[in-house]
Amino acid sequence: MTTMRGELRSTATRESEGSGDNIEAARQAAIAALDLDGFELQQINAVTSKATGETTVRALARARDTKPHEATGSSYQDALRAFRESVPEGWQAQNVREVREGSAPPA
Repeated sequence: MTTMRGELRSTATRESEGSGDNIEAARQAAIAALDLDGFELQQINAVTSKATGETTVRALARARDTKPHEATGSSYQDALRAFRESVPEGWQAQNVREVREGSAPPA
């Protein structure tokens, strides 16, 4: 038997828009509209910019949630397939490694 262990990361995201008299004001408004508890800001893009100087930006935040994940199979290929197929909806694998029987965990 082969066991694969790794870490999963949530794919949950949050989006907001903010407008202001300039790009910095719009940026601050978009960030203030996000609930960043458990999330981290990933991207800010200008959506519109008017000749008057008013700008609208969109902010995107990604969840920080991670969790361990494990799967077992009769061979390396089976264990890897089982690992990939058992990743729940809304999560993605960040890393995966083979755990050999009888090997001590790293110190």
